[in-house]
Amino acid sequence: MKRQYIGIEQLDYGHNDSTIRLQNVIGKKIKEKGEMFDKLQFDQSGISKAINWQGGGDFIYGELMKYNEAFMDNIQAAKTSKELVNLWKGIAENSFLNWYVNPEMPEEAINDYIAIGKTENGLDKQKKLLAELLNKNQLYVNLSEIDDADFNVSDGDKKLNQSFYGGNA
Repeated sequence: MKRQYIGIEQLDYGHNDSTIRLQNVIGKKIKEKGEMFDKLQFDQSGISKAINWQGGGDFIYGELMKYNEAFMDNIQAAKTSKELVNLWKGIAENSFLNWYVNPEMPEEAINDYIAIGKTENGLDKQKKLLAELLNKNQLYVNLSEIDDADFNVSDGDKKLNQSFYGGNA
């Protein structure tokens, strides 16, 4: 089909993930019993069947560097109220918060937050509150911030971005 494109996927669909689907369309080499040469096994459904697709091609896969998304992951993984209180301290110091959030947390606010954890479904309520503080526009590191030392982007990742976007990323 000789197509070139950029695909973007935000959700993880497990065995129906976009990278797995691409690998299936491209195909993989298999050796059948008694055959001297490898054979290409590839998807033969949908459009592949209609155009008599014979497999082949390649793709490059990359992931966005998480920033506030990493904090979201930690919030969801937390098992105790104490973990969430400690996370709040790290979030207040190291993340991008919504514009209306004061990162300075007075002792009274901490006590109120801890009290919420002691109510019915308290841990879930605390997680929701903490997640609401994070600026969702900063879930991943923006290309414009790639050289900011606070994000700790590796030299290898910087080179990959430069090769992809061209010039100085």
